[in-house]
Amino acid sequence: MRRVLSFALTLVFLAGCAAQQTPPASSPPAAEDQNSALAAPVTEEDIYTLYETDGYQVQKLTPYGPDFLAEVSYGSDTGFTLLEWVFGASGRRVQLTAMSQFTGYEILDTGQVHYTTNGLDSGTPWQGMPDEVTVRVLGDESGTLVPGWAEIEESRDTVWLDPAQPLYIGTSEKGVPVFSDRYEQLYDARIDANGLSFSFIPNGDSEEKFYSFFPAVTTIPSFSTSFDPDTRVFTLRLYNTCLSSGAPGTSLNDSLALMNYPEDLYPYVFPAGSLGRDSHFLTGVVIREDGADTVVTAKLTEQAFRFTVETSNLGYDNIPSFRILFREYHNDLDGSE
Repeated sequence: MRRVLSFALTLVFLAGCAAQQTPPASSPPAAEDQNSALAAPVTEEDIYTLYETDGYQVQKLTPYGPDFLAEVSYGSDTGFTLLEWVFGASGRRVQLTAMSQFTGYEILDTGQVHYTTNGLDSGTPWQGMPDEVTVRVLGDESGTLVPGWAEIEESRDTVWLDPAQPLYIGTSEKGVPVFSDRYEQLYDARIDANGLSFSFIPNGDSEEKFYSFFPAVTTIPSFSTSFDPDTRVFTLRLYNTCLSSGAPGTSLNDSLALMNYPEDLYPYVFPAGSLGRDSHFLTGVVIREDGADTVVTAKLTEQAFRFTVETSNLGYDNIPSFRILFREYHNDLDGSE
């Protein structure tokens, strides 16, 4: 994102006068131009003019005492916006978020905002879990910070979804699922106390499929969930993911060894069928191949009220993994019945 000019320099330029100003505060390089103090209070008109001058558009400006919360888009692209806190007394401006698609936000206190997003990434074509975050500006309107220190601190809440709410995580284009030519092999799947966990390695059927696993950084396969409330069957579909791949003596085993995978991994087979014992939330968990995909089905118990997804990466960043976690109904989280 282009670096935004300071309020001080821009407003002095716009006003055509040399207003007295305090020295700019130390801040991270990406925000260093945003933290100069102004002698005069900043008005709403100043803010709109400043952003327009820098190629941005203010989609919404919310006053809070002498300050403002600005929702801003870049140019004419209003699909993604970011939030910035503007101190009215000094003109200090602090970026609170990356470009996101917000589903809601509210001001909690001066320089403190709670927001939610739909999880769509503006930098890469990826649909992730929705976000729920509280972010707080560090420092007052003058913003004196130790060089290199962050201007904000944030806390993220776990987002819990209704199993009946379909979920898609993976490659997307403007929020629409796009099924890429990336292929994966299921490495491991298991039932744990809270739900299900999965990990993945490259597909070993061909060099093309093998190297599709490493376009930039390894990640989990695209997947979707669905739920039938009548039968309580929860279905997970892992796209372009197989249960077995590779052949004896394949040269891809040499490539695996160089990447710190186990030697002679191919051919690798994860058996179809039952994943084993039932759990507090799941019964009758079965895994199978369905064309190019792997499908997992399970019956949810009455205790499985909400679920969430956690992702990670193992084995020198070469074994992406994720967990689907369930929880019971909780009065503090869900309200009393």
